[in-house]
Amino acid sequence: MRVIIGGLLFLSGLALAFWLGICVMLYGGIMQTVENWQVDNSAVVWGIIRAVFFEFGLAAGFIMCVVGASVIDD
Repeated sequence: MRVIIGGLLFLSGLALAFWLGICVMLYGGIMQTVENWQVDNSAVVWGIIRAVFFEFGLAAGFIMCVVGASVIDD
């Protein structure tokens, strides 16, 4: 049972890291920058910040992977 819960936590951590880090932060930041290029400078800056710091979105998934691995190893 512990292995199943740990495995589910690990896999959900990978899915969360992909979704939050790549889809929301990186892709969303690039699209926000492109869509607002000639319209709103503030939105362009926030889009660039999201795209540059997308690895912080990966931290949440990494933490879930660590918790899942520790549940499996325990």
